[in-house]
Amino acid sequence: MVRRGTTLDGLVQTSATLNGLAIPGRSLETALARHAFNLFVNHADGTYKVLLRGSGTAIEYKGRRLLLCTQHQLDGIDRQNVGMLADDGSILVTSGGMRHYHPSTETDAYDLVAFDFTEATAYYPLFKKRFFPLHRIPPYVPFNDVVGFNLTGFPFADQNYDVGETNHIGIGRRQVLCTLDPEVPADDVLLRLKPREPLDFDPDGMSGGSAFVIQVVDGVFCVDFAGIIVRGGRTDSTSSRRDRC
Repeated sequence: MVRRGTTLDGLVQTSATLNGLAIPGRSLETALARHAFNLFVNHADGTYKVLLRGSGTAIEYKGRRLLLCTQHQLDGIDRQNVGMLADDGSILVTSGGMRHYHPSTETDAYDLVAFDFTEATAYYPLFKKRFFPLHRIPPYVPFNDVVGFNLTGFPFADQNYDVGETNHIGIGRRQVLCTLDPEVPADDVLLRLKPREPLDFDPDGMSGGSAFVIQVVDGVFCVDFAGIIVRGGRTDSTSSRRDRC
């Protein structure tokens, strides 16, 4: 039986279920990080062969492999050039289409776009491992049973793009542990989160990154996809709920 009040630190000594599999607590951050990555834009005509536009999150839902990010990341960008880059930089694939909401100036709830990479990943199977199999929405539990959130993204300041002789992209990934902000009421679309500790880096660029929630469900630690990062700051961030993606 899980003790109420157990923090994220306690997961190191136990495990949590993720899509029915028990993941050791010490391996949980690694398991969740693989579904967020740098968002690349093909830019073959410029000095930079690709542009970095923050973060993206890959999910597989009902047989479709989707890349999620926010619309504000793509201001001034031809969305047909948004792509995924292979780990060794040898292949850049673009999507077969996209769906998005009509932008709103009143709320971040519609700041979301989904690119369809189903056909591209069928042709290049090496990308399939990036997509998180989305089978359910996080079950609703009492506030005290929401242990925390694991957020993953790629701040611009941590990225190193050398366009000299090496033409190397140094990828810097950050993971932030957060809790619900009790002072800001949640709605069905957006959650306001607070880092467990103040950030010592600039989170600009983490928009589009993944958010996973850790909860106690029937006495067991469970991890579920909670959405993507919409906005971020040094003291708080906003996560877009998955059930509206």
